[in-house]
Amino acid sequence: MGEEMSLSEKITIPSGLINAIIAGYQVALNRTLGKGAAAMTQLLIKDIGEVLEHLLEESGFELHEVKDLKKDIKKAFSMLNISNKVKVEVPKDGTEAGDKYVIKIHDSIFKPVARLLYKKGIPYTLSPESFIAAALVRMAIRKVKPDAQVKVKVHPQESPDDPLVIEVIVR
Repeated sequence: MGEEMSLSEKITIPSGLINAIIAGYQVALNRTLGKGAAAMTQLLIKDIGEVLEHLLEESGFELHEVKDLKKDIKKAFSMLNISNKVKVEVPKDGTEAGDKYVIKIHDSIFKPVARLLYKKGIPYTLSPESFIAAALVRMAIRKVKPDAQVKVKVHPQESPDDPLVIEVIVR
């Protein structure tokens, strides 16, 4: 196994293990920070986003223009084997402060985490899906506006069978 992170190295890890790790972090964070746990998502976006951007570029994933984000976000989630049923709402311009992208993920491999957290009454704020969505939006916007920042909001699910709804807002 390589020491660098890469999307080209293919290894198999049971999805239940990955989901348990993600759920464990979310539960621990929620117990430690309470309602402040949601703020942790914003802190992680920049660092994780930069790593994800690098990994996607290294794997040959080509992001097009802001106007093509609807297609590119769906393609990335499918390529990463995370979800094949993604709906994306793109704002008219997409680069102005306040512009909001809405990503709805219906069949994520991380759905078991959302279900477990829902049963425990814990909001699913540290979703890997949200970090990926934010990284993709930020990559596209930075082609037009290099200093652009994004904020992510993961909507609480009323039912674990509902799609995960992620808002990525340009700041």
